[in-house]
Amino acid sequence: MKNINEKAYTDKEKVVLLSLVEEYGVCIENKKTDGSSIQEKHEAWEKIASHYNVQPEVNIYRTSKQLNKLWDNLKQSYNN
Repeated sequence: MKNINEKAYTDKEKVVLLSLVEEYGVCIENKKTDGSSIQEKHEAWEKIASHYNVQPEVNIYRTSKQLNKLWDNLKQSYNN
């Protein structure tokens, strides 16, 4: 089993995340903050994490929270 670790993401891991975010982007980028929308976003991030962690390019287990943070960081670096 893969360990939860705070090591840096590889470029391959970032590509895997980007491909998964593309699939769930409409949901996770929804600006609504009502309970239903928040729950949908949470479920989408859990699905992303599940799909992410079974990819052969991924060697370190990442939580949905870690992946969400990486996504936020990637968006920030792209916008700067």
